[in-house]
Amino acid sequence: MAIIDASVYIALVNAHETHHASSWAWFQHAQTTQEHLSAPVILLAEVAAGLSRGVGNPALAHQVIQHLLRSNIIHLLPITPKLATRAAAIAADYQIRGCDAIYIALAEQSGDYLITLDQQQFERGAAVITTRKP
Repeated sequence: MAIIDASVYIALVNAHETHHASSWAWFQHAQTTQEHLSAPVILLAEVAAGLSRGVGNPALAHQVIQHLLRSNIIHLLPITPKLATRAAAIAADYQIRGCDAIYIALAEQSGDYLITLDQQQFERGAAVITTRKP
């Protein structure tokens, strides 16, 4: 099972992203092997912001979010107080951005690995969980 970071999902849906091909190949493999994919619900806002700012197309961002919600390909999980408290500790202890720490805390809580393109999250998160790149 994998926790998917917004960086990977953005690269997956945006063919102009540098890591589109590797993200697509990883995703296809995950689908073929029926790997369970999850993410914290903040994935929605992070993907929308990344696409809207990065591509300059708010309509595309809305479309991608609606598809993500309808598809059930990625199971979106709530951020509970317990998860948020653990993420805060990870953010403080490893000097990781707050939202990035939520993905790490979720991977730790669920016993999954984190798939990310974010270098800081990849490196610092490895002190807590298994991190991978697509």
